[in-house]
Amino acid sequence: MSENEDHNSASSLSIAGGLILPRLKVLGIEHVYVNSGTDFPPIIEGLAEATFKGIPFSEPILVPHEHVAMGMAYGNYKVSRSPQAVILHTNVGLANATTGIINAACENVPIIVMSGRTPVTEVGRFGSRTVPIGWGQEMFDQASLIREACKWEYEVRFPEQLIELLDRAYVMANSTPKGPVYLSLPREVISMKVDTHKLFSKPGFAIFESTPDVDKIELLCDWLEQSSSPLLITQRDCDDESSFRQLNTLIDKYGIAACTWWATGLTVSTENPCHIGSNPQPYLENADLILVLNSPAPWQPSIHKISNKAKVVNLGPDPLFSRFPIRNFGSDLTISGEVSAIIKELSMQLEQRNKILTDKIQKRKNTFTGQDKKRSDRTKVIEKSIKSGIMTKQAVSSVLGQILHDFDSTVFSELGADLDLLGRTSHGSWFQEPYSGGLGWSFPSALGAKMANPEKLIIAIMGDGSYLFANPTVCHQVAEALRLPILVVVLNNREWGAVKHSVLNMFPDGFASRMNNVPLTSLEPSPDFCKVASASNAWSQRVDVFSELKDVLLKGIEVTMNEQRAALIEVIVTSTQ
Repeated sequence: MSENEDHNSASSLSIAGGLILPRLKVLGIEHVYVNSGTDFPPIIEGLAEATFKGIPFSEPILVPHEHVAMGMAYGNYKVSRSPQAVILHTNVGLANATTGIINAACENVPIIVMSGRTPVTEVGRFGSRTVPIGWGQEMFDQASLIREACKWEYEVRFPEQLIELLDRAYVMANSTPKGPVYLSLPREVISMKVDTHKLFSKPGFAIFESTPDVDKIELLCDWLEQSSSPLLITQRDCDDESSFRQLNTLIDKYGIAACTWWATGLTVSTENPCHIGSNPQPYLENADLILVLNSPAPWQPSIHKISNKAKVVNLGPDPLFSRFPIRNFGSDLTISGEVSAIIKELSMQLEQRNKILTDKIQKRKNTFTGQDKKRSDRTKVIEKSIKSGIMTKQAVSSVLGQILHDFDSTVFSELGADLDLLGRTSHGSWFQEPYSGGLGWSFPSALGAKMANPEKLIIAIMGDGSYLFANPTVCHQVAEALRLPILVVVLNNREWGAVKHSVLNMFPDGFASRMNNVPLTSLEPSPDFCKVASASNAWSQRVDVFSELKDVLLKGIEVTMNEQRAALIEVIVTSTQ
């Protein structure tokens, strides 16, 4: 008899809130990131009951800020590809988590988000309001805070619904296209007693995963055979190691140029002979076939032009990005399916044909200059910093890339590293902030990734503004409490460089461009980030001389790997020009 069957054999009554963590365990969720509040007594009492009775449950991880909790769930999923869950405190906790929910929605990250609902009764029921915040946190429509960013949302009305609603939340989050869902938990409802006989029953729904139309893949193969200059644009990561290898083999075998413009995940190795870098020009305007693989914004229409004769193919789990009100990148052929399924079917059909002539493939490859240019660029930025002694984000990226060549590592970059200069070659080795732009993302995500893979070197590299957004004192506290030794690299230019860059791009000859300091972008005086880190027992060091950079980075890595402590390196870099 299995453990689940043993627990399921005896029906009994239990607090409804006590079913949440055990049921999430049945659904395969190992950890639940929690920020508790006055709506949590039924959950906490249920957790204590499960502990005393030996009932298995998902491990709750206490996180002192909701944004960090969401980021950890995001990062854990990106590395483990396992389902995630977060439980928060009523509307205020949900509000603090909203940025993280928007980020998850933008990248199709499946997270079951739950929060309490302040008691709806003032008196007369077990769980009714007991403190003034019961009135202050009441909303007409609490779910409106996150409804647009969630695939599905609901409020539990009766305790006997809880198990089936958790099952539905799970399947909705993890079905194509994946994304966050929300379940509201009124305190009176989860304080009621409920029969536990279904607690360990088989999940009620099977996950739906979309597979591509084989006829459309066949048509795409026809176009690939006929194409003289095909171009693949890819921005999000592959589903798994197998599809990553398959895609890299495919583009090399058939001479398909691959561009990783604004890549939030790695689909193509930067060392693949067909990787042309992060700039789609001039390949984009010369391409006669453009494959847009799971890419929300494959080029910038105001500066990038495509040929009128080019065929555009959108591929992915939501190839036309139905969540985006406006996305007018045309599509001559639209193929829906999980990325891994699309790559597998495309590889299989091309292999069966094998009609693309060797000379055509070689002609395609002869146009690629990406690798030589990237190697030259890396050398140039390092030589420039050696001569000047001035550090730039580009120089830090190049040096860090050289070091990481010898390590199995994952980098979470948030307005930090340059992918082309850093160089990443393996599945799951690179993640960048989602296009939703909810900053403070990389540090929490790196912590979640470390939970998912404790043996791997995890690095979060970010600008100073992003570090401030991340609730750094909470992140460092969590790193110490959970023993998550990651390396944090803060590139400090003492400004919001992205805002400054945007102003100067729009108004290159405007009044702001004539000022020594662009208004509303300065972050001076800059805090002592090393002291923030050391307050939670992290090793820290500041670098403002380029010649010291490599040794300090190596020392930081050594601390995380050998001393099992988190490390922070503050690198003083030049202001954005």
